[in-house]
Amino acid sequence: MIMKKLNHYKILADVFRYPDGHFSEYSKKFLQMVVEELPGKAGKMQELLENHNKLTVHQQQEYFMKTFDVQAVCYLDLGYVLFGEDYKRAQLLVNLQNEHKIAGIDCGSELGDHLPNVLTLLSKTTNPDFAEELGFIITTPAVRFMLTKFKNINNYYKEILEVLLELLQRDFKGDGLTEYAVPEQAFTGDNEFVMPSPKSAICDTHCNKRKSF
Repeated sequence: MIMKKLNHYKILADVFRYPDGHFSEYSKKFLQMVVEELPGKAGKMQELLENHNKLTVHQQQEYFMKTFDVQAVCYLDLGYVLFGEDYKRAQLLVNLQNEHKIAGIDCGSELGDHLPNVLTLLSKTTNPDFAEELGFIITTPAVRFMLTKFKNINNYYKEILEVLLELLQRDFKGDGLTEYAVPEQAFTGDNEFVMPSPKSAICDTHCNKRKSF
């Protein structure tokens, strides 16, 4: 399998980080990425970013906390989104940490399944089979599930998640991995976690051979 260009996931990783003085810079890079990758969404994203950047850094931080932390709409830790506190999350974390180490990624104070860390890993891994599995089996269903929590909610991060999902579905078709796809009923918005079957949670193709998941 030929390695795809996945640099745009590092740009996406940055816009999901806790806002700080770099947020305006991250926003500009994100908008340029949208112009290049999804030009049809550029106008909407420009308006969205301009409005959000009118907030002070402190206001942006409060917005982030209300979305992902305090009385969260959803969480940014993909293993938790998929499995809750089930042992499968612990297994995923152990193996993701190994992949982060191979890719030379410092996860900082967050765990290996934190969305910005996962997206950074997608952008930096040099193994195309691992990237396909991480993108198709783990990241795409988790992001899609996160979006079900924003039903009837207007939210800045909802719009960014929709851009992320469109790119994930474009980049990771899951060729040869369809048996690991999460069933449609998991995305009704009624479940607390995705909790796919053990077979789809821990793939037994390349991931298993490499002890990735």
